[in-house]
Amino acid sequence: MKIAAMTESPGLEGKIAKDFSSAGYLMILETEPVEVDAVYPRGELSDCDLAGKVVEHDCEAVLCGPIEEAPFVILADEGCVTRYQASGLTAGTALREMEAYRLSMIPDFIGGTGCGSGGEGACAGHHDHGGAEDE
Repeated sequence: MKIAAMTESPGLEGKIAKDFSSAGYLMILETEPVEVDAVYPRGELSDCDLAGKVVEHDCEAVLCGPIEEAPFVILADEGCVTRYQASGLTAGTALREMEAYRLSMIPDFIGGTGCGSGGEGACAGHHDHGGAEDE
């Protein structure tokens, strides 16, 4: 399984950035065995470019911090990628915490209205996929 991590520095000891847009690196991690599959330095890549790379690699989840609307839509609606709040943890620790179901899901983009705000009482669209924390 492939998992993306938005980090301050490369490697499993790199910390997950405080938010998606402040990450210096996108890492694609393989979970069995745990290894770094690819590293993309931010350089000239936009948040949307990085979100597209996550989808391109067919990642099931991304370990990150809060996300702006445009990359959130790419990840959630276009790529069906589950977003986990992991700011401040190392990539390796965040991966273990995710696998143990101890990370919170990021349900909406920065400034979004959140789950169930439309009176529907349940998540729709980008909340229909993912793990046990979606419910």
